[in-house]
Amino acid sequence: MSNMFAARLIGALFIISTASYLTASELISSLMNLPDFLAQAYPHKNLLTLAALLEFVNSAAVVGIAITIFPIVKQLNERIALAYISFRAIEAIMLLIGVVALLSLINVSQALLDASAPNVEYFYFIADILKAERYINFQLGMIPLALCGFILCITFYQYRLIPRALSVLGLLGYLLLLLKVTSDFFAINLGGGFLYIPGALFELLLPLWLFVKGFHLPATSKNTREALSKFRNL
Repeated sequence: MSNMFAARLIGALFIISTASYLTASELISSLMNLPDFLAQAYPHKNLLTLAALLEFVNSAAVVGIAITIFPIVKQLNERIALAYISFRAIEAIMLLIGVVALLSLINVSQALLDASAPNVEYFYFIADILKAERYINFQLGMIPLALCGFILCITFYQYRLIPRALSVLGLLGYLLLLLKVTSDFFAINLGGGFLYIPGALFELLLPLWLFVKGFHLPATSKNTREALSKFRNL
């Protein structure tokens, strides 16, 4: 596998991850924002199942990014390579737990529709717990994403694997993501979703750069040349 092919694969996986998660979020929010969302969940189970599958695709793409980039980063800094793949695996697990909570809402909705009137409040109570669990799992998934993204961008900046301006945008984006997530845990209001914008721009521009230019690996590094040789033979 050549360096250019690996870079384009990583770029494609970033796009797949972003597109699948945003599509799933849109499908879910269209239902969750309804006043009678729980009563609507079971009748719209196919929509929620599709959203769950898209979130599974996102988690698979997240792991795929880490696996594909690992051989490249390893030769520059093995500890960062190991940390990146570990944190992204944790992110994927947290998001998949959220998928389970989402699918569980379908069963609760079915039970609600089959239940007698006195039991209605109980099912809404369970649904609220599942929604809260899903939100917490998302937040817990964003913490390892912010941490591993930050250290990866430091590596990008240090070794000039991508333009330094793009690396700085990534550093800012993941730092703001970590700030937003931690502030939410402590119920500190830092405003709307504008803190997500730099990170979103980075994860949009990075794939475009990788498709066109790939990674600029240090030609004078013996270890990097050996890494590329091994990577091409995979």
